[in-house]
Amino acid sequence: MNREAVLEFAKRNPVSHMATVEDGEPRVRAMHIAHVDDAGLTFCTGTLKPVCKQLLVNPSVELAFWGAEEGVQVRVRGEMEALDDPDLKQQIVNETFTFLKPVVEQHGYDVLALFRLSQGTSLVWRSALGHAPPEAETF
Repeated sequence: MNREAVLEFAKRNPVSHMATVEDGEPRVRAMHIAHVDDAGLTFCTGTLKPVCKQLLVNPSVELAFWGAEEGVQVRVRGEMEALDDPDLKQQIVNETFTFLKPVVEQHGYDVLALFRLSQGTSLVWRSALGHAPPEAETF
């Protein structure tokens, strides 16, 4: 699955499980993608949340997406980059994460942090292929 196909898969299946590392221990949580475009997969979180602190210390992640209807799992690993993009924050709050509007109204956009995975490796496993190894490609 090439990069474009991975991005389209993520748009159709916007919830991933994101693995980070804290003090040498794995941490995993479900994360909804805030924005997908040609630049990559962008996530939005609160600046006080552990995931934000983990990504600032160690930007290495692995994301796991599951497409139940297709029977496909897509994992993408790489390093997140912190973004400073006030316009994108505003777009995400107004279009994707509208539940954050009251938070932003009270505290401002600085309580939000954006991280983007723009390159890495994708691993695709298809249930129809059973025990076949995952397909690996540059993301």
